[in-house]
Amino acid sequence: MRKTALLLGSVFLSNPVGMLYAQSSGPVSLPVPAEPQTNTAAANPMDTPLSGGTEQPVITDIVHPSSLEALMAVRPGYSPRPENSNGRDEAIRQAAWAYGAQGGLAARNFAINDMLRRYEAVLDREFDFRTLVLPAGNGQTLIRPPVVTEAQMAFALDESGQTARETRQIYRITRKAQLVSLPPQWRTWLVRTVASPDTPIDAQRPRTRHEVDVWREAVARGWAAGERQAVEVFLDDLGRLQRDIIGMARYRVLLKAGKVESPEVAFLHRDTQGGHDQLRIDDTEIRIRSQPGLDANRAHWHAGEVTP
Repeated sequence: MRKTALLLGSVFLSNPVGMLYAQSSGPVSLPVPAEPQTNTAAANPMDTPLSGGTEQPVITDIVHPSSLEALMAVRPGYSPRPENSNGRDEAIRQAAWAYGAQGGLAARNFAINDMLRRYEAVLDREFDFRTLVLPAGNGQTLIRPPVVTEAQMAFALDESGQTARETRQIYRITRKAQLVSLPPQWRTWLVRTVASPDTPIDAQRPRTRHEVDVWREAVARGWAAGERQAVEVFLDDLGRLQRDIIGMARYRVLLKAGKVESPEVAFLHRDTQGGHDQLRIDDTEIRIRSQPGLDANRAHWHAGEVTP
């Protein structure tokens, strides 16, 4: 009797998880963020300086791409009898690989856009271009600053080995200043839309059990390659975004230090312009007359400014 009591006690103590489940009141629903609302009339912050374009663009969805299993199941007709290769394997393999690669690219891109949507608030805070743009007059037109890259401890040697150059810092303007209606946003760099793949023609679809095996293997390999490509493209876009926002911030620091010039902007104002079919009143044309350049004259530099 004593052994039985000890055994029951050990069983009771070895299952603490069961005790926790017994006390649980069931699964708890997690909060789901609201879907963003789109406004097709909103201006593009980069290329369309429309009056009143003040809303941030949102990540728009495309139709959910097909799954890997759906792509593998595509065929016009299927015969269960076994059959060896009949010369169609290579054509089926190429069509299946391309079909799977496009499907994997679309599916992974859809997942990346969904991830970006969930982290919109964080990305808006981390990649804030509002403090980097420059005003162009007193209107709504802004100047997106140029992108300045920096290299440190550069070394160059000619082919003959007779001349060498050692440089502590090198600045280079890699992207010119532009007029915009709104500050740039990370969505311009990171958000991409990839269409779902078109189903191959009937002649390129599997018909026998052997061809189905060839099709499924090629689709799987293509799908994996498409997913890898989507991730690589996203990482490249993210690298360009980081390079550009750091380059714009570097330009603002160099501008404050007097090591780079300000863009020269020309204004042409007309009280009225046009006539007949179109009349413009109080019209101002804004144009970048001279792009900013790096200033090598140390006399123009401001002492005490920290070099980026």
